[in-house]
Amino acid sequence: MESIASRLKNFIQHKQLSTSAFTRILEYKSCEKIARLFRSEGAKPSVDIVADIANRFADLNIRWLLTGEGNMLEPLTTNTFAFNADNILRTEALESLLLQSRMEEPDVTHRLSLAHNI
Repeated sequence: MESIASRLKNFIQHKQLSTSAFTRILEYKSCEKIARLFRSEGAKPSVDIVADIANRFADLNIRWLLTGEGNMLEPLTTNTFAFNADNILRTEALESLLLQSRMEEPDVTHRLSLAHNI
């Protein structure tokens, strides 16, 4: 099965972005957070990185990024902020990931608000 890092790399290539350009869009000061994913076999992005990606790339299907299920891209709509089933699934996927991370990181309460902004 393809890794999250591989799917992220496919998305970046689809967008015709370099890792540096992708990092700038995420407003990171360094490429290290993203480059680390591509260097280590089996590396997974942090909850913060997934939330940042979801907030900057509304066309990316987060379920696909996390699980490989479905299509890479969300269907285009005239209103990208419409409250529809896709946005609900996107929010639920992020909330699930954030809740799972509580076992790894004790303080993620503030991150839950990120999922609600999607």
